Amino acid sequence: MRVDLHTHSRHSDGVKSPAWVVGRAAANGADLLALTDHDTLRGIPEALREARRLGLRVLAGVELGTRNGELGELHVLGWFPHIQQPDDPALAELETALADYRDDRLTRGRAMLQRLSDLGLTLTWEQIERIADGAPVGRPHLARALVEAGHVESVQEAFDRYLHDEGPAYVPRRLLDVEHAVRLIHARGGIAGLAHPTRARDPEAAVQRFAAAGGDAMEVWYRRDNAEQTAHSLRLAEHARLTPTAGSDWHGLHAAEVEPGAVAQPLNAARAIADACGAALSGAQ
Repeated sequence: MRVDLHTHSRHSDGVKSPAWVVGRAAANGADLLALTDHDTLRGIPEALREARRLGLRVLAGVELGTRNGELGELHVLGWFPHIQQPDDPALAELETALADYRDDRLTRGRAMLQRLSDLGLTLTWEQIERIADGAPVGRPHLARALVEAGHVESVQEAFDRYLHDEGPAYVPRRLLDVEHAVRLIHARGGIAGLAHPTRARDPEAAVQRFAAAGGDAMEVWYRRDNAEQTAHSLRLAEHARLTPTAGSDWHGLHAAEVEPGAVAQPLNAARAIADACGAALSGAQ
């Protein structure tokens, strides 16, 4: 058994359709997948339809950014196992609740475009919109535009030179704190998980803050983490009593990315994650 509770499609900053993500996860042997686009669930109906065709279980999901004092930006995953139908009214309700997040992405995207222009890197908003293709604008869309315009050779170079958190074109988002994100997810029947804690400024403090906020799970088996990082994350999860989860965080922006459904994890952990989602489905969470 294998699970992957962190993936992205072209409805946020991934490069493929939800159906493609589901198909690759199935081909890689996944039994449970969550599509967790940034600030939107627009891709969930397509993912659920494809999952039904392939016999794979898909969770409706979302990834929310939060900002917390000295901890900086933390990302919270929300999974909604009670949503099982593509036309579930809960999807529209969640989209409405996330409207402010998406609007802020638009404002921030325009501000970063202006900073790039000030640096002499010519791009147009029309380029960014074309690349985003209706998705909430994020830094990967700007990075892809920089590659397309010939200003850099790769998405990674765009981040390394201009778009990283301390980069000359970076603009912070106006974000809620972790507590608000967890409450938003719980209020709509979801499970809240901490994404990639090893990328936080202080992983241990981030896990403690998330657990104190009422979080339910945290990403332990993550695409970029080595064995030492994974072991440390597992100890943190056990101490904080958070269910350890697995996620590829697949976007399709880099050739070396772990594919959807292909992140390595112990069998007993995959079963525990699936059981936790099943409990939520039955109302026992």
